[in-house]
Amino acid sequence: MGKNQKTGVGRALVKQHNQQSKENGRLQKKVLESFTEISDIDAIIEQAEHPQHPLFPTPHRPINLDLSSGIGTNGMTPEEMRKQQKREEALHASSLRVPRRPLWSAGMSVEELDDNERQAFLIWRRNLARLEENEKLVLTPFEKNLDIWRQLWRVVERSDLLVMVVDSRDPLFYRCPDLEAYARDVDKHKHTLLLVNKADLLPTSAREKWVEYFCAHNILYIFWSAKAASAAVEGKILWSPLEADDSGRNNSPDMKIYDRDELLARLQSEAEEIVQTRKNSTSFDRGSSNIQTSGENVAGSSSSNNVVVGFVGYPNVGKSSTINALVGKKRTGVTSTPGKTKHFQTLIISDKLTLCDCPGLVFPSFSSSRYEMIACGVLPIDRMTEHREAVQIVADKVPRHVFEEIYKISLPKPKPYEPQSRPPLASELLRAYCASRGYVTASGVPDETRAARQILKDYIDGKLPHYEMPPGMSNVELDSVNLHDSVSSGTEDVDSKVAPDFEHVLDDLNSFDIANGLASNKVTIKMSDASQSQ
Repeated sequence: MGKNQKTGVGRALVKQHNQQSKENGRLQKKVLESFTEISDIDAIIEQAEHPQHPLFPTPHRPINLDLSSGIGTNGMTPEEMRKQQKREEALHASSLRVPRRPLWSAGMSVEELDDNERQAFLIWRRNLARLEENEKLVLTPFEKNLDIWRQLWRVVERSDLLVMVVDSRDPLFYRCPDLEAYARDVDKHKHTLLLVNKADLLPTSAREKWVEYFCAHNILYIFWSAKAASAAVEGKILWSPLEADDSGRNNSPDMKIYDRDELLARLQSEAEEIVQTRKNSTSFDRGSSNIQTSGENVAGSSSSNNVVVGFVGYPNVGKSSTINALVGKKRTGVTSTPGKTKHFQTLIISDKLTLCDCPGLVFPSFSSSRYEMIACGVLPIDRMTEHREAVQIVADKVPRHVFEEIYKISLPKPKPYEPQSRPPLASELLRAYCASRGYVTASGVPDETRAARQILKDYIDGKLPHYEMPPGMSNVELDSVNLHDSVSSGTEDVDSKVAPDFEHVLDDLNSFDIANGLASNKVTIKMSDASQSQ
């Protein structure tokens, strides 16, 4: 028989095998993949699979996420549009909830339980779709895979203490208050602890303000650095320039950054206190809870001394890195791409402590745009299609002189008729970065996409220092930070390769974007140099 000849039976078997593999792969992809967007065809397929549930509406209107353009659709100024949006957000805040698991019992069949969960999830999706129809609101992308939310339900039900991991540079952005309310609905004795990760990137003065805010709002918190703890496990010591001058204040119990052993002891202590309170409570009734748990958490905690601590939060905030640091070795996958963890994992630390890691979830929110979520690392950088909008978020939060000192570039100065304190435009930052690094495409134009990805990664990793202050407080500390010492050693740095004839390079770029005023950049640089010499 020739090499390319196949029998009919062989072809039939190969075709059947390929078809089964494709179907199995499709089913696994539906269960494992986390997605924050859904197309019309996906909604049609979901409706075909569950025809008994009415299809939720899908908005088709374009949404303007850039409120700083200066042009409102109804003639309103950007400031007026922001105020109106804040009023609408406060009015509909109660509708922005985490999906709850419906009532269930051990006597239910698998099909009945699955149908109830899907129906409750579609009702939740339908309510959020109504909010999306409100032209005065901008509802950010959120997790739309029921199987990912099911992982959260299991972790919340199983845990005695729920730990919400947030980024110290903007804790309120990553905090979900309704998740804390959901945990109390499951068990009124259950507490939520805010684990403020990457605290070594936060100046001590800013940390003091956040301590005041957390205490004023009765928020249980702990400052933590997974990167420093992982280095300590490996026998390394990371030095943070932001804490060099404030070592005395950092020793305060409220201000200190916990190490691995201290954090494990604190988590175990908090969880044991919750279990003891539950045991001593005479009003605790397991059957009166809105959501009946499987009994694993309550029974396991009451029959033994083992307590369970669950970790939840947004993607890419450091949950897996924290778990690996606490376990002492790599037990969960870590990557800069959000959504690495697909299933919740149970890790036994000791006979008295068990950790439960939940996949990262993008909670529905009013407080940000898609571009801000990309800049914060919640949505994947490699999937962005409009890079200038995301880079503009970075340019608005990082001072102009920080870019110039970190990247060794010179940004165009504002025009005389423009506000002199305005942040640099994304186009100005990207073109200056491309010119200094030699990033060009095959056609010879600046490779802004490559530059945008590198700038966004530096922003997320901490090479570009930035942080947010609590509401009502201004950020004035960044000017005094030693920018050169805050550069991460693991970040690619090509500052020493700056082109010697930088002004001529920028001159050649004028033909690509005259509207941005780059033609006068050479004169501006010379004038600034002359003013400094005087």
